[in-house]
Amino acid sequence: MQDTLSSGESTELVRLWRRRQQLSPDEMGRMYAVVGDALRACNPPELKVLGEGRQELVAQFIYVKVLRLDADPDEAEEGGAAPPERNGHSAPSTAYALCAYFRRYLIDCTRASSFRRKLSIGEQVSEAQLDAQLGSQDAPGDDCLAEHGLSDAKVRSSARDFIAALPEPERLLLCEGFGREAAGGLSGVASRHAIASYHYRAGRLGLVHKREGLPADYAKTLLGGWIQDTLGIAIAPDNMAAILQVFKILGAEASYG
Repeated sequence: MQDTLSSGESTELVRLWRRRQQLSPDEMGRMYAVVGDALRACNPPELKVLGEGRQELVAQFIYVKVLRLDADPDEAEEGGAAPPERNGHSAPSTAYALCAYFRRYLIDCTRASSFRRKLSIGEQVSEAQLDAQLGSQDAPGDDCLAEHGLSDAKVRSSARDFIAALPEPERLLLCEGFGREAAGGLSGVASRHAIASYHYRAGRLGLVHKREGLPADYAKTLLGGWIQDTLGIAIAPDNMAAILQVFKILGAEASYG
């Protein structure tokens, strides 16, 4: 493959990589763009073995291994060693180096029998999934909400305010990708509206997440923060019935957004 990074992009990549867990949202978006562009010509054989869409795998790699959005900034890498970027010698500066990192990630994925469950960037929540979790649509949803001093009407009103306050890209992802379940899912919404770095935006919003993520991780997303801080429902397993009911109400409101 040809090295697709200019000297300026290489310098920028190294600078951002060494600070990759302290980046601002704009810097994260720039890192996503630089890495994504650099990997356009990278097609290791593991891509075919995994059978996943290339765009999805690249996005997972950036989310999990480059931006490391699910990692503790103070944690050590496997084996107890300091993170590579802290020693100043492991930040990739070429498309070749990035492709090597990407291929190593894909090899790890092929070795994991539970790739979809453990390494997937997450799954889009759908109305069908919520119905399966909640049971019949006629089940009394107000009961679990009342335990938190809420009613269906209060949650609907708060949901409308939450949707209206979102930046346009996030609002489109929520309303079309979750509320209306438009064709193509989140990637289809992003393509139709030219939404850059949509996996990062969807992850920050809370539409996609790692299944094994801790409740505290989800509470840091926009949706998790709304549920916990505005509605007063702690992101905890004991509150799952109420949280699922909130998502069902949100989905209905988002479908009209």
